[in-house]
Amino acid sequence: MALALPNSQLVDLSGPDAARFAHAQFANDVLALKPGHWQWNAWLSPQGRVRWFFALLRPAPDRLLLWPRGGAASTLREELARFVFRAKVRPDVPEQLRATGAEEAEIFTAFGSCPDGDALASHADALALRLPFGARWLLLADRAPAQAADATALLQWQLDDIHAGLPLLAPALQDQLLPQWLGLDRLHAFSTSKGCYPGQEVMARLHFKGGNKRWLYHVGFACDALPPPGTRIGSETGDAATLVDAVLTRPHRAEGLAVLSDAAAAGRLGDSATAALSDIQVISRFS
Repeated sequence: MALALPNSQLVDLSGPDAARFAHAQFANDVLALKPGHWQWNAWLSPQGRVRWFFALLRPAPDRLLLWPRGGAASTLREELARFVFRAKVRPDVPEQLRATGAEEAEIFTAFGSCPDGDALASHADALALRLPFGARWLLLADRAPAQAADATALLQWQLDDIHAGLPLLAPALQDQLLPQWLGLDRLHAFSTSKGCYPGQEVMARLHFKGGNKRWLYHVGFACDALPPPGTRIGSETGDAATLVDAVLTRPHRAEGLAVLSDAAAAGRLGDSATAALSDIQVISRFS
């Protein structure tokens, strides 16, 4: 049975101008995305900070589906609606359409195949896409059957996200971090060759001239209670470090994703300003 996810709602962009509208707003090349395929994508501020990070699916030429990684789909729909103007596109949040987690065996049984890469599995009104790390799939269907509450399975799903370097961008971190800091270049979530979009100049400058000094790291730490996203992590170098998201793996121990400089990661992390975290260990850098 599919696993109920906290971020289960989607935004539906439909209409003859849906792809052109999304292409002008979002950081990745939407027009190059063929129907029946999907991509990681982001909506940036003019300063190049990530406002929203999401999977973007194109089930049909005139329809796009956005699965936000953090934040409410209704909020994303409202923000997109402000930019529609005269474009023939309608942002909506389908009440019955839900995203749930599924295993590969379930997808094969339901769809008859498990496509590789960025191809969507499709059958009737249901869609599915393969997620990083393990045989994990995202199932999109009306009234998708899901386990109401399975804390162990949900913890493993969230931990797999962390091991895959797949960040969850909480509202507190929106418009705060550059795509490179979140490892979105590794996920091919933005383009440096397509036409203008918000934040494009910043992306092009970092890509062609370099200068990025922060990266996404997998970290482990001790804590009495799980610290919230955006918690600052001190370092002996004085470089700013930020916790992106984390999960408790056992009592008083957690794993998470953090934005660090290489210098901070090589030194000692943690100080009196972040007493909620201790014994911070850098496990790996996503690159």
